[in-house]
Amino acid sequence: MSHLALTFDETPEAASELHRSLAAWLRTDERLRRSTRLVEEPPPPGALGGLATAVELVTAAGPVLSAAVGAFGYWLGQRMAGHPISFAVTLADGTSRSFTADRRDRDLVLAELERFVRRGQAGQAEARVGPGRDTSGGPGPELGPCSAPAPGPDPASPTIP
Repeated sequence: MSHLALTFDETPEAASELHRSLAAWLRTDERLRRSTRLVEEPPPPGALGGLATAVELVTAAGPVLSAAVGAFGYWLGQRMAGHPISFAVTLADGTSRSFTADRRDRDLVLAELERFVRRGQAGQAEARVGPGRDTSGGPGPELGPCSAPAPGPDPASPTIP
């Protein structure tokens, strides 16, 4: 089963708002509704609610994660109000990668995010069936909206480590 967790590098309160907003946005897509989970910490004594600490996507189907990356890209573009947004993605095997995107390089960052997720999915599939065996019976997951190859690097864009 594929698993992906998104977290934001903001103050706890700002990150919580971003997590809640993203989870609500992803749940508007019928393909993502059942796969989206908001992770919350328990509220401290006397508080009305805890902070949201992550958005998780859990699914057995790779195309759903591609759809999620596309939806995340659209949502991200709507939240960038003149400042970059930093986020991290953690896969089921614990592999994590941090990204920072602004309006200028959002598409490049999202293409790299999708490559990272696909590599993780390929690693999970290989771990299930063993090296050298492909039992999928098909050409692989369909490409999402962020799957097109990125154009050459923009000298003004930051490099992605």
